[in-house]
Amino acid sequence: MSFLNPFFLLALLAVGLPLLLHLLKLRKAKKLSFSTLQFFKALEQNTLRRVEIKRWLLLLLRMLALACLVMVLARPFLPPNSFGLANQNASVIHAILIDNSSSMSRIGPQGPLLEQAQAVALEMIDNGRERDRFVLQNTSGPALFNQISESATARARAQEISIQQGGDYLVKRYTELVELIQNAPYAQKNIYFITDGQVNSLARLMDYLTQSNDSAAVNQTIRPPLPTTIIALGDTDVQNTYVSNVELSSNLVGINTPSEVFVEVHNAGPIPIANQFLSLEFNDQQVGQYTLSLEADEKRILSFEVVPSSTGSNTGLLRLEGDEFGIDNKRAVSLFVPNQRNILWLEEAATSLEPRSPVELVIQTLSNPQDPSSSALNITKRTLNSWDEQEIDEYDAVLIHGLNQIPDGLINSLIPWVQNGHGLWVVPSSTSQLTSYNRLLSSFNAGQFVGQIGNYGSFEAQTNADEIIENHPLFDGLFEREEREELEIDPISIYYQFRHNASDADGGYNLIRNSFDDPLLFGKAFGNGQLLISSIGYDAGFSNIHLKPIFPPLLYRAFVFISSSQQGGLEEHELGNTLKIEDERSMTGARFVQGEKIWAAREQQSSSGLRFSADDEEWEPGWIQLKNNAQQRSIALLSPMSESIFTTYDEQTWETRISDSPYLSLEELSSEQLSAEILAISFGREIWTWFLLAGLFFLLLETLVSVFYTPQQYE
Repeated sequence: MSFLNPFFLLALLAVGLPLLLHLLKLRKAKKLSFSTLQFFKALEQNTLRRVEIKRWLLLLLRMLALACLVMVLARPFLPPNSFGLANQNASVIHAILIDNSSSMSRIGPQGPLLEQAQAVALEMIDNGRERDRFVLQNTSGPALFNQISESATARARAQEISIQQGGDYLVKRYTELVELIQNAPYAQKNIYFITDGQVNSLARLMDYLTQSNDSAAVNQTIRPPLPTTIIALGDTDVQNTYVSNVELSSNLVGINTPSEVFVEVHNAGPIPIANQFLSLEFNDQQVGQYTLSLEADEKRILSFEVVPSSTGSNTGLLRLEGDEFGIDNKRAVSLFVPNQRNILWLEEAATSLEPRSPVELVIQTLSNPQDPSSSALNITKRTLNSWDEQEIDEYDAVLIHGLNQIPDGLINSLIPWVQNGHGLWVVPSSTSQLTSYNRLLSSFNAGQFVGQIGNYGSFEAQTNADEIIENHPLFDGLFEREEREELEIDPISIYYQFRHNASDADGGYNLIRNSFDDPLLFGKAFGNGQLLISSIGYDAGFSNIHLKPIFPPLLYRAFVFISSSQQGGLEEHELGNTLKIEDERSMTGARFVQGEKIWAAREQQSSSGLRFSADDEEWEPGWIQLKNNAQQRSIALLSPMSESIFTTYDEQTWETRISDSPYLSLEELSSEQLSAEILAISFGREIWTWFLLAGLFFLLLETLVSVFYTPQQYE
């Protein structure tokens, strides 16, 4: 047993004071004869002996209690592997994990947090013994070191660690340290994590330790694989505003098609902010700017309208100005517009549409590869007898056009396919059988066809349709008008229509309605995919919609809409995880490129093409290109959002849940106290609490003896 404060052992001399006082009381008084003493001669000799025993017992208990108090002040500890299990003087290995994430760039009263962490690490190394060994490692960015070294090498490595804006690999690096030193030939092994104590980092570490202890009950303490000490630096109040989320209004993206980008901004600081600015630059053009005023912990969603100018990746940059913590004030954006959307057109007979039919003319325009102003729609026509069910995975969407009956086998194939993120558009013909179509509608919880309106080819208007849902992705941004100007569209005359009762559908929207409030076009999400149900065909016998200005953009947007669930939209990756991206194009031999650095891309065949993946430890926020000699694709790389929130982890929660893992806060400890704590952790376990409990026990026993032990007896 050793002591952290051996100076207090001098106080053991005070333990002799009660004995000294007791001995002084033993001096015999001078005897004087007195006549009335005869009344006390009846006192038995054994009673006198019992009184003497009580006095010595009380003396012993008081001396023991006082000795225990002195031991508490001296802070005794047991060396590791004591009781003869190992040599007390054996060497120790110290694994020091330094947090070098973005949040460690904050500057506190004692200087930058990273420099404080390095100073603590250097002090630990300097306080080690000559035979001790060290392992230095960082949490963010590429792993710098993972080797056991002597103190001189460890000092140099500690000073090489710098701030990295890459991913947070705390759990991975902790696991690697455990694997490195667990079986190393050292008597004592300790892991120290020097950090700013962010709740997100320590919560992930606790989750990992919890999952590693499958046998631990819900409220049972968890023992880490090796003794782990958290050294939390002082809390630093820094105001920080950051972009917490970016979303598109929909995945309906195409060339020259406006898309609305929603940007969520969060004031993560403890005080309100004002006169900060958020701007978006898209394809090298300034899109817009907002002035920000936010209360503490307030979030606000702002919108920008962007217009992609080409297929492939369209990049942008969100920029915050006026924020105190500037390392997270830029966020990359990448909007991908597919080069080609593959759509399967299923029809009844093997006869193509008439060359001059409106639908055929629009499709020919949209599918024209010579037109660089539009996304290419690769529409493949098949009849029911000529298509193979296995090839459905090659397409982004399916158009069922004018079938008399929809086979049950086709319905069964389409249900999981749409759920997995594809699109389906159903357009009936005048000869379509409602019973067959209703089986499909029921399978997708999309209502029922309940009859017809008018006569096919009569050209007599039974109703008009002029109501649409303007903010739906099919129509969003399609109409140019003043802010308060009411939307008016040229009414569509309906000659013949299937009545669609969508009231019992599971969700969905009546995108276009007639004057009877029946849907002309109904849309709903189904799983991860999209479903469109038309109540009319698009030839002249149903209506005059093909003569209206809305028809070409409606047809184009409908094709893009149903084929956008699988492809297109924002492409971003939060650093700290393996990047996986799928591309249906032939990009064999592709690699990841950032600046002048190149990384190999792992290729794997998937149902929709090739899946490319790579580890991102060496990547930085911004963009990374997946490219080969002919094509490229940009992905926005984001710093972990957790690095923008500076809330610290609760010390009591950590120490209550994790055993053998002290939580040391530099706000509460001086440099000398920290050194003493680390000395105790490295070289043994403190046992002063044992003596505290023993002292309380002796005091309690002394009280009981005083009250209940009554040796006097009289006759």
